[in-house]
Amino acid sequence: MKDVIEGTKMEAMKDEDDAETGLTDGEKEAEPKEKEKLGKLQYSLDYNFTENQLIVGIIQAAELPAMDMGGTSDPYVKVYLLPDKKKKFETKVHRKTLNPIFNEQFIFKVPYTELGGKTLVMTVYDFDRFSKHDAIGDVKVLMNKVDFSHVTEEWKDLQSAEKEEQEKLGDICFSLRYVPTAGKLTVVILEAKNLKKMDVGGLSGELACRALVRK
Repeated sequence: MKDVIEGTKMEAMKDEDDAETGLTDGEKEAEPKEKEKLGKLQYSLDYNFTENQLIVGIIQAAELPAMDMGGTSDPYVKVYLLPDKKKKFETKVHRKTLNPIFNEQFIFKVPYTELGGKTLVMTVYDFDRFSKHDAIGDVKVLMNKVDFSHVTEEWKDLQSAEKEEQEKLGDICFSLRYVPTAGKLTVVILEAKNLKKMDVGGLSGELACRALVRK
């Protein structure tokens, strides 16, 4: 009889524990999802008060994820300021590496009085010759949080990058014909439409088309 009472008591305690956690039989407390590792970026920031120049150094990236089937990536970094995005810079592409060393500097001409309202964005991309480049991750730095009395150099983890809206430049229609026996590739440009306006009058003036073949 004592065993039955103790067994009932233990079951009641178990039910109370389940009620506290809000779990029922067969359910387990969900484990926190591990954050995806996108690598990290080392950069430097300096400001030339005489020339009103923000100097951004892209030093290196490390531990990037493999974006290609071969287990590597072809990374480069795009740098710009929000909210205007008027000027964008890009580093050189480094082939087949997950730990690229860039050592490149870019200069933004911006008055110090306006700098506090801007955000620096440094996005690491994987270059793809035949399709849209994949954004690996980015680092955003609020300029009003930076002490420009000295050069800042630091590492920061890459965060998931927001999809950047692509500028629409127009459409082109063309045909390709390759003759293997002659080793000849014929490219015919048929038409172009919806081109971006380049002149003050809303037109694009005289147009020329150049085709390049990369090895």
